[in-house]
Amino acid sequence: MDRLPENDAVLFDGAMGTYLAQKFGTGIRLCEYENLANPDHVLAVHREYIAAGADAIKTNTFSANTAASGARFEEVRQIIDSGCELARRAAAGGHTRVFASIGPIAGDDEADVRAEYRRIVEVFLIRGVTNFLFETFVEYQSLIDIARYIKSREKSSSVITECTVAPDHYTKNGFSAQEILNALAAVPEIDTCGFNCTCGPMHMHDLIRELDFRGKPACVMPNAGYPAVIGGRTVFNSQPDYFARQLAAIHDCGVQFIGGCCGTTPLHIAQTAALLRRARSGPTDTSSHEDRGRMSAPPQAPQTLQEARAFFMPEGSARTAKRIAVELDSPLDADTGFFTDAAGCITAAGADLITIADCPIGRARADSSLLAAKLRREYHIASMPHLTCRDRNLNATKALLLGLNAEGVNDVLVVTGDPIPSSDRGEIKSVFNFNSVRLAAFINDLNGTVFSACRFRISAALNVNAPGFAAELEKAQRKQAAGVTVFLTQPILTEAAVDNLRLARRRLTAAVLGGILPIVSYKNACFINNEVSGITIPEELVARYEHATPAQAQRLAVETSLEIASKIAGDVDGFYIITPMKKVETVCEIVAAVREKYI
Repeated sequence: MDRLPENDAVLFDGAMGTYLAQKFGTGIRLCEYENLANPDHVLAVHREYIAAGADAIKTNTFSANTAASGARFEEVRQIIDSGCELARRAAAGGHTRVFASIGPIAGDDEADVRAEYRRIVEVFLIRGVTNFLFETFVEYQSLIDIARYIKSREKSSSVITECTVAPDHYTKNGFSAQEILNALAAVPEIDTCGFNCTCGPMHMHDLIRELDFRGKPACVMPNAGYPAVIGGRTVFNSQPDYFARQLAAIHDCGVQFIGGCCGTTPLHIAQTAALLRRARSGPTDTSSHEDRGRMSAPPQAPQTLQEARAFFMPEGSARTAKRIAVELDSPLDADTGFFTDAAGCITAAGADLITIADCPIGRARADSSLLAAKLRREYHIASMPHLTCRDRNLNATKALLLGLNAEGVNDVLVVTGDPIPSSDRGEIKSVFNFNSVRLAAFINDLNGTVFSACRFRISAALNVNAPGFAAELEKAQRKQAAGVTVFLTQPILTEAAVDNLRLARRRLTAAVLGGILPIVSYKNACFINNEVSGITIPEELVARYEHATPAQAQRLAVETSLEIASKIAGDVDGFYIITPMKKVETVCEIVAAVREKYI
């Protein structure tokens, strides 16, 4: 891309899909198919945007990929070929730049997705289109990969990347706007980065004023506003002059590359072009000149690892003061009497913290976060709800965190979550917008902004029973880098698990609580070995329970739990005891004995 004067603007066009539907009433599922079915319609829209004053137009190819279209790549190639031809015809004879519009590709196999991006890029390069605009991404690693590939193929190409964030400055996957900019601005193969879609112009303006683009040229393309459904159709009731004023204000903040996304029309672009022309002949009053290019970054969380794990490793403890966390299952019904009584008894026995699972095995139970708040508010019991990624999208997760923080519950354990049982999947859908690593990073980012006055301490699970523990340990290190400061291990029942715990103790700097699961009967042992994934009880331990009476089994549960506690005491910062089958008396005895012997 030609180098621009510092304060000059490049005005892109607006929305192709929504305007095609508005203008021609197309019934085609993907507007990209209009390139083949009604090319004159696409050509007409391109020309309207150019006549409105657009300096750059985007090819009608945003969803031209096999995942979105469900078509073979040969058909995708035809859509891209036609899209390039139509945009170049519309721009012929003028100074309008043509950009290849490429959207995110859905897929679980990263290698396949990366290969398809490269195939798509090659089609554009063959057609002579060397300007690329990647739009509406919710993560940034794929943008880095493909930008590097493009520059390796065509050094003179230009690459603009745009992610999409909600008005709270986060993508639906939990990446913050500043985190995205920090990553993309450091990549020399990316010429310009910014944001598009989701937000209306005012929220986009507010977002831009709070960000630091790290010296990278910025690109911003907001929606016309927010959509409404009228008569079964999604429409944007936006005033073009209002949009234009907001976009001009965004430009005054130092953003050179501007344009429109969903709901914007040639009239929105024409109004913006008129304001920009007036601005070139004199300063506008849409934004203070002091704001230009400043866009400072939001404050980073000041917490240190030492501060975050202080509960488990008090100042000066040198790993000698250990804590006890006990897990209780929430009730299957609305009667919380047993749960609250059990929490009180376990706390009285010496537990420091009650942890509450979040609908384990995908079955609905009383909400762990509500129960955690109830324990703290009504019984003054410290509690830590588990938060899964299964049942909530990003908005619901943030709303829950706001409520927990308001209730004074500041310990959470992040887990990806068990899947919904297969028999229920026809009626109940899992929500997996992110995984435990991303959820931890999301909360950690909020700690530096929303919760800076009273931050969350983030815990996570560590599976010491994983057959490929090297991979599990690598994942734990990613969790730690994302903000996790405490690990609670899966139950430790084998020598292999003990060895893995010791390895983790050497590799991780976060606090580690060793998992203890009391085995309460022979039947219980057989059930765990045959029906609980990821936990193996050694045969010699199972044999000890085979002919035991209930009283003998309870004594064995205490004895074997203390044996495990003795074995791991030198390698943990505390103990994580899991209550089996409502055996509260057994757990209280174990807690009291562990506190007496090892705390």
